[in-house]
Amino acid sequence: MSVRRTWLRGATAVLTLLAATLLWTSVVFAAPVKNGTESKPSTSKAGTPAMSEQERSERLKQLELASERLYEHMQQGSGQEALADMEALIQALEGVSFKGLTSVEGIHALAETIMDTKETLVRADAQPEAWALSSARLRLAVNSLLHPDKALWQQYYKVMSDDLQQMKQARAGGKPAGLRKAFQALQDHYDVVRPAAVIRRPASEINRFESWLSYTEGLSGAQSWDEKALKGAIEQGEGELKALFGRRGDEPVFLPVTGVDSPWYWSALIGLWIVLALTYTGIRKYRADQAVTAVRAQRPAEEMNRYRL
Repeated sequence: MSVRRTWLRGATAVLTLLAATLLWTSVVFAAPVKNGTESKPSTSKAGTPAMSEQERSERLKQLELASERLYEHMQQGSGQEALADMEALIQALEGVSFKGLTSVEGIHALAETIMDTKETLVRADAQPEAWALSSARLRLAVNSLLHPDKALWQQYYKVMSDDLQQMKQARAGGKPAGLRKAFQALQDHYDVVRPAAVIRRPASEINRFESWLSYTEGLSGAQSWDEKALKGAIEQGEGELKALFGRRGDEPVFLPVTGVDSPWYWSALIGLWIVLALTYTGIRKYRADQAVTAVRAQRPAEEMNRYRL
């Protein structure tokens, strides 16, 4: 009960803090222009001096560090350390203005992600999968807020493109179960990056992609197999995915190999690169597995690494 009461107090504090920040940010965004210059309030709250840019920068660094530590500790199942990280993250947010960092929708997405992670963290029946998912979503959201040009969530473009390719192959092969499985993987991956995407991308792009998801979900789950509609939906999804990640319509996932008359040569070269990449990945995974000490009950390797960034 004491843990529950502590969480309720913490949840109330987070909601109050982020609501106040959101209100203040909205006021600043809507501040009228007078005499050709934008009005600049001197206080961040009633009676409280405005935070300097240097202090704001330090707070944002603390926010990112806390989110990274929280992610690592929740991935490892270290509950006490993760609770301390969550408190540090909330303290770093106090009084910070989000002006110039994201939109009102982005602030809402960040607040919801923090609340979801905190609720998952204090839940009595701790679930490793939920810990891994919520901590990954929060880390990606904070990273997207602070690193607009090289955000980690952009790495999911290739992953979600692969999901679409799996859907296309399942449709062409007349495999409804395979198509539904690939679509579910696409939805799961989008759920991981959604807060980060909302923080960085226009609301119109988010709404368009989610509308496409809803439409395609209906087609993939229908009892009758509508070949033509599914083909059109998947082709549309490729464009919507590029728009979501801010990619150009003609931008390929990989650069094509052109100007060579010997396809066998390039096939062998590409095969060699794949072998090298798999070998390197295997070595890194082996070292990581040797370095991590299990804190909770042993979990399958696939489950533990599913949301590793």
